[in-house]
Amino acid sequence: MFIVVTAFTLVVAMLALPTRAEAAAPSTSRVITFSAGPATVAKGKTITLIAQVQKLTAKTWVNSGSVTAAVYFDPDGSAPNKAMQAVKSSTTGYIKVGFPASVSGTWTLRLPTQGTLRASDSGKRHVKVVSASKPAPKPGSTKPVSKWNCPTWAPIKGNASSKIYHLKGQRFYLRTTPEICFSTETAAKQAGYRKSKV
Repeated sequence: MFIVVTAFTLVVAMLALPTRAEAAAPSTSRVITFSAGPATVAKGKTITLIAQVQKLTAKTWVNSGSVTAAVYFDPDGSAPNKAMQAVKSSTTGYIKVGFPASVSGTWTLRLPTQGTLRASDSGKRHVKVVSASKPAPKPGSTKPVSKWNCPTWAPIKGNASSKIYHLKGQRFYLRTTPEICFSTETAAKQAGYRKSKV
């Protein structure tokens, strides 16, 4: 009887032990809070991708820890799913990476099967890339910003009655109340002004 009980106990104990397959059972993974932006960006600026990877543990989603993911890009009008770069998440599963904006297209983050994690994909995010706008050129002249001062981009003081302009450092510059301010001497001369002699 002692032998039978021991054998039964041994069988029960063996059934309770996890098999090798159970010990290495793959976990479901997911990519959450995936974003690529800004949604519209000037060419040459940075497109930033942000995401977090999680895994399912005992019916609860938790941070995945450090994992490797791949960034894919589908340029508008060309072959889709071009692998751009492999990225590694932080120890809490967060990913943040930037790319220079070149053309419009759709960004995706893919998590391949690794360790005990199953593969998963993020959603798709489209980013529109527009031509970098050049700042509008400053006009040749403008109004003073106060009784005695011109704006920094147009520092040349013009006296309307005498048609004389004064440069910084000249004798009467600080004592001149400008009626008009010029950005360059060329602009002043084109307006019919002449340079102060002192």
